[in-house]
Amino acid sequence: MIELKPNRDRRIRNFHPWIFKDDIAHVLGDFPAGSLLEVRDANGAFVGQAFYNAKASIPARVISLERGKIGVDFYRKLIRAAFEKRRHLQHSNAMRILNGEADGIPGLIVDVFDQVLCVQIRNAGLELHREIILEALKKETLAGCAYERSDTSERNKEGLQPQVGILWGDVPETVRFIEDEIQFEFKPFEAQKTGFYLDQRDNRRRLAALVNSSSRVLDCYSYTGGFSLYAAKAGAQCLAVDKDAIALQALERSAAKNGLDKQISVRLGDALEVLDQLVNEKKKFTHAVIDPPTLAKRKEEVMAAKRIFTIALKNTLRMLESSGIVLVSTCAYHIKTDDLLEACRMAGSDAGRKLEVLDVTYQPADHPWVLQIPESLYLKTLILRAE
Repeated sequence: MIELKPNRDRRIRNFHPWIFKDDIAHVLGDFPAGSLLEVRDANGAFVGQAFYNAKASIPARVISLERGKIGVDFYRKLIRAAFEKRRHLQHSNAMRILNGEADGIPGLIVDVFDQVLCVQIRNAGLELHREIILEALKKETLAGCAYERSDTSERNKEGLQPQVGILWGDVPETVRFIEDEIQFEFKPFEAQKTGFYLDQRDNRRRLAALVNSSSRVLDCYSYTGGFSLYAAKAGAQCLAVDKDAIALQALERSAAKNGLDKQISVRLGDALEVLDQLVNEKKKFTHAVIDPPTLAKRKEEVMAAKRIFTIALKNTLRMLESSGIVLVSTCAYHIKTDDLLEACRMAGSDAGRKLEVLDVTYQPADHPWVLQIPESLYLKTLILRAE
């Protein structure tokens, strides 16, 4: 049993699932990592059930605020509820179907690409429940095959080894799916994260709506070029920049498959270095995207991340034509919207460009965030016009 300090149950009862070391008064017993324990408040009243791992940075994660068995039927119910929330989404045959804490299962991420599931198990409690979780996913999704990409830093913090491989069925060497009539592909065991960044779907649509056949788009940190493919489909010429050669090869294959290869070129290299090169080459663009990977996994890394955003945007602005539009995006929870605004303000000042904020966007509906769980909001994007 986990006994909380006085008043530490309020946040938990208000649907925040994390119990920190400073919240805990006592743990009655010595338990293996991932054990499912009852949580009680300082007065001994029941609060919920949580996975406990004494060595983890977050030692307990609440899986239920009710008593009852945590088995296959429990997980099936949560998976069905997640599907129901997403029933109205008709954008693609790919989506996130479970988004961890925001869908009631802390540490479980599941994406579907056509009939192929990708599963991430991020903590010791879910690892102990691996078999019943996979059984629930099989029964509720009816997916023909699934693979695992549980090779995240979160597992390291839980004392777990990475797990990558086929979970069931015949996982194809190349996973293919369609998003807004654009064909995408990736190799599941070579790609980053779950294979594709589904969370930028809405922003890709926004960019496509802003460009036309006279547009020239710079796609920094492009990965497999989702932004480039959307912009090219709308008529633009695009340059995709990334240091991941495998990702750029996937982009080139996707461009050819969609008949967009004449509109998309690639540049392999570190984005900041390539931006310097492009400035020296006097390149000009009408639109740009700056969408780096997570630059701040800890609060202490935010200042350094802001400097990278400032440098990248400053050089981008030097190439952006008058009234050009740039999307600046962060997927780091610790980088707040105000941090991003400050970095962009400094870049505009350094480049001598006035920046008008056209919009601020967040993650799409299949990546829900819960108001009482601020950590579930991670994706923030500024859409700016440079005068």
